[in-house]
Amino acid sequence: MELFFQILQVWLWASLGFTFVEAYLKVNKLWKRKHERKVAEAQSIMGSCVALLAGLPFFFRYITRSDFESAIGSFVWLSVSVFIIFVGSGIWLQRDEKKLNFFRLIKDALKLEGTEVGNLAKALIRHPVGAKNMVEILVQIAHIDNEFHKKEREFIELFIEKWSINISLDDFLLYHDKNENVNYSTLLKAVQEYLEILPPEKQVAQLIDTIKELIHVDESVSEEEKMTVSEVTSMLRDYINQDKDIKKFEVCIVPRNKEQEERALAVLFDYKRKDLPGGYVFSVAEYFSEEYAEMVCEEYRKLGLFAISIRIPEELEPA
Repeated sequence: MELFFQILQVWLWASLGFTFVEAYLKVNKLWKRKHERKVAEAQSIMGSCVALLAGLPFFFRYITRSDFESAIGSFVWLSVSVFIIFVGSGIWLQRDEKKLNFFRLIKDALKLEGTEVGNLAKALIRHPVGAKNMVEILVQIAHIDNEFHKKEREFIELFIEKWSINISLDDFLLYHDKNENVNYSTLLKAVQEYLEILPPEKQVAQLIDTIKELIHVDESVSEEEKMTVSEVTSMLRDYINQDKDIKKFEVCIVPRNKEQEERALAVLFDYKRKDLPGGYVFSVAEYFSEEYAEMVCEEYRKLGLFAISIRIPEELEPA
């Protein structure tokens, strides 16, 4: 056991030597650059003051207990904190005006840091869940009328900047143009994929407001845009349960004969067969907007199919 304590003592002094080396390397890096304003402004005086407040009690405790090895290590880092406070205050900066006293320099440096203290927290908190999905939805809505107005682009760029999203819109649009053909189906799919990652309800509510602003930014709102945005915002509102009385509309294909049944089965990929008194229907999908559901029906009618939209009774909707 005595050998163990001897080894531990040697190891402790060796660690103390490493502490001196580490502190020297950090101070040496700053010492050469202490006259540079950017270096001074990059130092956190608040952080160093907190380090002093946290470290001083331990330093005095080590002294009173004659634990000099720990006291020396603590003193080294307290000294580094004091040095950083001096660097951060800008005391070594070359000034054209009359030299200010040290406490005025500290006050000015703390004032500057106070305006920046929340930057990291904001970046962490405000980073949206599903950032790429949100941009995808906005880009598709902007393209839904087969135009991408300059004001729409500027609006989306402002949105990316506001939310601190690490996406280049140019790169995103280049990939988007090569790989995505924008239509109503792809847009609704993008919205559904976004909701499947369970974004915060507050974020979804902000996205709804953003979408409403986006369609008006070019000062021209087509009927297609109105209808599409109505459907998209209804999907988002349903997710956050803002509209308790929201209704849905079910699009159904009603085969009138065997030929129409075969034609329907040839074009339908995702459907449910529902048997009703006197016949059956193919349920294609459910939508929030009656206008949008009717538009989908019209597309099927062009294929020679009999399509109808049915308002789903509230009592039949899932709770």
